[in-house]
Amino acid sequence: MDVRILDLKRRARDLAVSRAQSAFSLECAEELTYARDLFFEHPLLLRLQGDALGFLNEACGLGVEHGKRVAMDAATLVLTEPSGLAPEERRRLAALAEMAGLLHDALRHEDDHAERGADLCLRILRGYAVTPEERLWIAGAVAGHESGGPQHQGASESARLLAGAVHDADVFRYGPDIFATILWELCECDEWPLEKIARTFPEGVARARSLADGADSFRTEGGRRYGPQLLTEGLDLAIEYERMLGQILAATSETNA
Repeated sequence: MDVRILDLKRRARDLAVSRAQSAFSLECAEELTYARDLFFEHPLLLRLQGDALGFLNEACGLGVEHGKRVAMDAATLVLTEPSGLAPEERRRLAALAEMAGLLHDALRHEDDHAERGADLCLRILRGYAVTPEERLWIAGAVAGHESGGPQHQGASESARLLAGAVHDADVFRYGPDIFATILWELCECDEWPLEKIARTFPEGVARARSLADGADSFRTEGGRRYGPQLLTEGLDLAIEYERMLGQILAATSETNA
């Protein structure tokens, strides 16, 4: 790989790590800790990680790390969302949200990946200790995780909350994550030269900005509360990343002159 890209990737990640903690991380710290423990300790999640590994680690996939982050944030949103659910129902739904979050992009590089991913959920989860209704909730959340995807307005409160949490947790990735981690994984996959990264970078910025400005970008109260700030933080980082890109390209031009 181009050493310039490796250096830029390292600097971008260092910049993201150095930023102050977000309000989501600070105000939902207890729920995030619970979600993290759930991901690494719950029998259903442990089993699913093994069953889904081949799909998540396919060539050019966003991988386990992306699925893990969406899963944990989705569970956190479920745990913090005002609802009429009893505590035990909410904890159960948090586990289901992590299952949906882990699987939501399993078939990302296929056409109609959300719908195909929902079908994959139904197949993978056969034999799991989930009810038929819960299996449909998970599949529905995966099918509707893309902005503009189906929201199943007539569904139960649990189904709507599960789907909304997975959707919003995925949109959260357009904050600091998209520029610090995901962008570089996609570039590595497609073997883009630095010059193409620089030309394409504004597209990601425009997408993040449209989500930050969109009135319908989030479906949960937690998403609407914390999502805009996360996206703004990502956009602030993007300004610095663009500056670094310009510096490296300028240095390359001078060397080749």
